[in-house]
Amino acid sequence: MPVASISRRRPAALACLALGLSTALLSGCALLEGPQPETPERTEAPAPETAPEFVPGGTAEENLPYFTEVLRVFSAGTEPVQGAPIVQAVADAGFDRAAMQVSFDQSKTNLPADNIFVSVRIGSDCLIGQVVAEDRSFVARNEPAVGPAGDICLIGETAPIG
Repeated sequence: MPVASISRRRPAALACLALGLSTALLSGCALLEGPQPETPERTEAPAPETAPEFVPGGTAEENLPYFTEVLRVFSAGTEPVQGAPIVQAVADAGFDRAAMQVSFDQSKTNLPADNIFVSVRIGSDCLIGQVVAEDRSFVARNEPAVGPAGDICLIGETAPIG
């Protein structure tokens, strides 16, 4: 086979290969089309008709309405959605700082956290709250403590509480 014939085939083969690869890659975009997941609508928690009160020595269940109100008031405020101000609000409300856990203000890649979790362990139960940074919505729940000793509210490494 003459050299000129081989050199003309190489660009044509490369062009076909490039066309085939780009077609395969572009057809992969079709996989991204289709139904998109829907984000559930968050409803704002209304202020209670009668202000709940802290129950010193009470259970987590007894203190859940008060904990919820503390997070509702914080969420309605202007403090940054970060661990320290949330912990301070919960501690100022009478909850034991030594029984708290809080998530980090930044991700492992140094991006601001989308939300902050705070918890207070009361006996074998936990008051767990989440405040979302984007819209300042919040959720508060009473859940059983976890871990081998049943003394952990937030799983994983948490931020130090000063």
